[in-house]
Amino acid sequence: GAIAFWSATGGGSARISPQAAQGTGGGTLRIGAKNFTENLLLAEMIAELIEARTDLTVERRYGLGGTMIAHNALREGAIDLYVEYTGTALTTILRAPSMSDPEAVYDKVRAAYADNFDLVWLKPFRINNAYALAVRRSLARAHGWTRISDLSREAPGLRVGFTPEFSERPDGYPGLAKAYDLRFGRVYDLEAALMYRALAEGEVDAISAYATDGRIEALKLVLLTDDKRFFPPYFAVPVMRQDALTRHPEVRTSIAPLADVLDEKTMRALNWAVDGEKKSPRVVAAQFLQEKGLLTAIADSAPQSAR
Repeated sequence: GAIAFWSATGGGSARISPQAAQGTGGGTLRIGAKNFTENLLLAEMIAELIEARTDLTVERRYGLGGTMIAHNALREGAIDLYVEYTGTALTTILRAPSMSDPEAVYDKVRAAYADNFDLVWLKPFRINNAYALAVRRSLARAHGWTRISDLSREAPGLRVGFTPEFSERPDGYPGLAKAYDLRFGRVYDLEAALMYRALAEGEVDAISAYATDGRIEALKLVLLTDDKRFFPPYFAVPVMRQDALTRHPEVRTSIAPLADVLDEKTMRALNWAVDGEKKSPRVVAAQFLQEKGLLTAIADSAPQSAR
């Protein structure tokens, strides 16, 4: 199953004629991103590759806020492409029950997006940025916490910090509380950028973390095992408007190499370069692509406009 999942190219290609397969040459592609580090980094890598490997001009529309804002921008044509996560699409957009098999989730969202929204899921990246509960390593050791279940008895006395989206999503706190019988004493709304520091400094006892966040290791935090397998897989995948892909099929091949060079360990390091070392996402993305030979390899043949 996993091999088929990683070799998936996404739907929609059947509607592209041989004449269109070379692309139309020129034009503008609008790439969106939600307002958190990883999504910005992935959007910027995609933008850089498209600029280097095609004749397209990229318009960057970053900081789109939460999932529904980004999704609606794509549906309504304000953007042509952004990176979504399989579990988010399953539970937040499709309102479907959670599933644990990565391939089954990908197949379900790909089919539903094609049928309902005329949107295409391209090849998935090897990044499962799953939701998780994080606690301080020292607190986990003192209490013997290793699994989310371990919190249920002590939950009424704990302070937690969640993003506003996590507090409302069915695959967030409402569903988690039901699955694990968790009722935390105090729940604070925290921005993603502030959560980790608040936990590290003892302002809260647990947070809704992202599995690929570089701050987990750096700030001596640990992720508790999702022993009831509540959270679905959240593999990162570029999602594109069918009409844009039909006009510019070269986008698919220009960004395909990203699926081969990204994994969770790499993503954590890239996220930390931005969040911890305070480098700009654009610089981090460009340096990574150059190190992997994805920009320099084609620089000589790239059109001047793409450079």
